[in-house]
Amino acid sequence: MAVPDTVCTPRAVGISVDINVYEPHLLGGAMAHMIGHNIGMGHDDGRQECYCRDWHGCIMAQSIVGLENVQPYKFSECSKDDYIDALRTGHGLCLLNKPNEIEMRRNCGNKIVEEDEECDCGTFEECATDPCCDGITCKLKSEAQCATGACCEQCRLRPKDHICRDSHNECDLPEYCDGDHGDCPMDVFKKNGSPCGHTKAGISGDCPTLNLQCEAIWGYGGAAADRQCFEQFNSKGSINGHCGRDTNDHYIKCEPENVQCGTLQCKEGERQPVTEGVDQLYSRTIISIKGIEYECKATSGQVGSSEFPDHGLVKDGTPCGDNLICLNQTCVSIFPHIDQTKCPTNSQGQECSDRGRTTMAQIPYF
Repeated sequence: MAVPDTVCTPRAVGISVDINVYEPHLLGGAMAHMIGHNIGMGHDDGRQECYCRDWHGCIMAQSIVGLENVQPYKFSECSKDDYIDALRTGHGLCLLNKPNEIEMRRNCGNKIVEEDEECDCGTFEECATDPCCDGITCKLKSEAQCATGACCEQCRLRPKDHICRDSHNECDLPEYCDGDHGDCPMDVFKKNGSPCGHTKAGISGDCPTLNLQCEAIWGYGGAAADRQCFEQFNSKGSINGHCGRDTNDHYIKCEPENVQCGTLQCKEGERQPVTEGVDQLYSRTIISIKGIEYECKATSGQVGSSEFPDHGLVKDGTPCGDNLICLNQTCVSIFPHIDQTKCPTNSQGQECSDRGRTTMAQIPYF
């Protein structure tokens, strides 16, 4: 999300959520798209004579995922023209000057552990009762091994075999303390494509299914509705069924092959959603097709604010057919998203020394 035509103004901001730290090109493409909007670039879609040199699309296409999931990395001629127009009209004057150098000052007491600091407990008042950290020097007190973190208990480091973060599904992995740091190590999970739960492959450490998503929203007994509900509503492009919204905030109709990747259609469970902290609308409709009745329940709303994705849409990675998963409300092949990288081998040619598996960070896990 970005505020268009705001370059060189205080409103020149954009938000891009990093959903996968191991695929930085996706974040890079999204950031370039957002900055393009700030500068004044419009979407390529629907514009005549908008030439893009790449068959899979350019950066300012409405969908940042290119055709056949090939990541765009070039701007179209339309985008270049929009950029030149912005400069000619004087909107980009701040891009032509030399920015002031920013001096990063270390500040003991701001609760941020910076260079040359071992800890930072905050103000003197906050540090008065801290048994581990010296609030004046931001150094560990005598005998203290650590100050904060899941691997720190009463100023002492927890042992190496202590679990500091449990796995939350079959595709995730638990994290253990390393015995040297108070913080829990980076959250890692099995490689994309690893068998996981009821799905054929875990994606980004998650095992999303329609049933699990429905149960999370509608409580115990909530389950995915019959396909008839997805076909009946998601193909209409209304509040009760759609595949997202366009730049004009209009609901997008799902193509027939994408109906199971649009609005999450559920049945049974509680009479109203059990999800907290969600500003949402919900509906329950009974449809009859050839004398058979189907219950169709849907929600539409955001978590926290409208800047975040619609809570009622099917999650990325949810199966939508044989070897198919949902991605950005589109049913695509899973194979381009399966990590084929093998675990490092030992001198005998055994992967992970024949004792483990590789995580998404290419770290052998035992």
